Amino acid sequence: MCKTNPHSVSSARPLLSSFYALASTLKWFLSNVLLQPCDTEYPSFIYEPSVKETNSIIKCGRCQMFVVQQIPESNLLMLVVQGDCDCSRQYPPITLVPKEVKHNASVKCDRMRSQKVRRRPESCHSYHPQ
Repeated sequence: MCKTNPHSVSSARPLLSSFYALASTLKWFLSNVLLQPCDTEYPSFIYEPSVKETNSIIKCGRCQMFVVQQIPESNLLMLVVQGDCDCSRQYPPITLVPKEVKHNASVKCDRMRSQKVRRRPESCHSYHPQ
């Protein structure tokens, strides 16, 4: 009695090999030849490191004050606000979920021409004096 090989390939695979070759060629063609810009939009905030502490007033019902302070020797900020403040009707929530930006045909061509190829930095810096 012969022992069967559990890792053997079935006979149906060679019949479909031309289909797999065509499908993989088509997938490669669509991903490498027909390039599409993929722009995403994120909310961003600009931080000025020379400002160590600031506060301001928000006009939102009873809530008015907030304070932002830099934590020394780090890249962290401490933000203090009133906990009972609900400004969701006046200001939408800020999420970090990317939002895809759709372009029309003319902008898409300009975007593809102006996009620069990204390259890695020449060296790695694990220390920053600030």
